[in-house]
Amino acid sequence: MYSPNIQNIIKMFQNSENPNIILQVSLEDLKKFAEEILLGAKSIAMIEAEAAASGSQLISVDDAAKLLAVSKMTLYRWDKNGVLKKVEIGGKRRYRKSDIDHLIGSKRSNLL
Repeated sequence: MYSPNIQNIIKMFQNSENPNIILQVSLEDLKKFAEEILLGAKSIAMIEAEAAASGSQLISVDDAAKLLAVSKMTLYRWDKNGVLKKVEIGGKRRYRKSDIDHLIGSKRSNLL
C-alpha cells in the first residue's frame, strides 16, 4: 500500500528499541505521505461502498479457504488465474462471499 521508502521507515520504528526517535522530514515528503494515506483511505472507502451497494459480504482468507475446502495457496493461485479475485483492504486480502457462493454453485453443478 505504501511506497517502499515509507515501508522502510515504518519497519525502522517498529523494530526500534528506542521509542523516542526524532525524524526530520521535508515538507514535500510529508505531502507525499499524506497523499498516500488519503489515496489508500479513498480506495478502502470505495471498496467498502461497492460491497455495501452490491450487498456483498467480504470474508477473510481463512474463512474462504474453509468454505471452499482448499488451501490458502490455492486461493492465491486462483486469484492469479482469475478464478476467484481477491479484494485488498488495508493490505489484507478478502474475498467476496457472493463470488465464493457462485464458485461453490458452479462446482456443484459440474458434479451433477
